[in-house]
Amino acid sequence: MKISAKPILPKIMKVDEIRLEMLNALRKSGRHIKKDFNATTKTWKNKPEFEMAISLKTPPGPSVSVTTENEIYGYVDKGTKGPYEIRPKKPGGVLVFHPLSMPKTLPGIIGSGPGSTGADTAFAKKVIHPGIKARRFSKEIAKAHAPKFARLLNEALAKGIRKSGHSMK
Repeated sequence: MKISAKPILPKIMKVDEIRLEMLNALRKSGRHIKKDFNATTKTWKNKPEFEMAISLKTPPGPSVSVTTENEIYGYVDKGTKGPYEIRPKKPGGVLVFHPLSMPKTLPGIIGSGPGSTGADTAFAKKVIHPGIKARRFSKEIAKAHAPKFARLLNEALAKGIRKSGHSMK
């Protein structure tokens, strides 16, 4: 009696299929995140540019980053510590502002409204600004997108594995 053994080998994993699905999911997630950042400046006159970067590098793992180099956006997002003095840029100039104005953005809200300028106009050689209350756009957007991001990546991984001829149980 002759006994023989033949190994049963799984199909070779098609890593490129998985990588492509993961990159597509990262791009999709990044577009949604960037859209939310743009919503925070929808009614601004001088809108900042937001850049998106995606990465599959490990560590830390798949990631999406949306950034801006706009200083003013940073002040609004992170806030400023007051009080501090503001003077006109031109020597001998005056500041012109509306003392009863309403901001276009609010802390913890992903969006931008019309704001208001108020009826009165004030002129001053300098003002003492109380500081800007942080709007925390970055934190709110990250919190809102974290579950969607995880779901998209899990779906992409499963789809890539299926395309590779395997299954995820």
